[in-house]
Amino acid sequence: MPTFKEMDPELVWAAIKGHKDVLTPEAEKLEGFYSSFKCPRCMCELQKEIDPRHVFADPDTMTPRSLLRCTNCRYLIDPHSDIIVEYGDASKTPVKTIPIIDPR
Repeated sequence: MPTFKEMDPELVWAAIKGHKDVLTPEAEKLEGFYSSFKCPRCMCELQKEIDPRHVFADPDTMTPRSLLRCTNCRYLIDPHSDIIVEYGDASKTPVKTIPIIDPR
């Protein structure tokens, strides 16, 4: 298995000097898209999760795409296609209680 070797930061900055930054605006647009989602099951926050099989699935996008996982029930969704990847644990979903009305 190949080993990851980090590039020298000075060489990287020298290589991209003078080029227009096209990745930051696209990444910010995706961040806004991701932050608009809540878990459809328990309405909790979702956090980004990288799946290497999915990350560059869109040939028109230069930035990596993410899946979104619920921090509570572990529900996993592809926000780009609305496909449910994993259902997670439904037992972690808060249950709404209905008040009991005494008929007396």
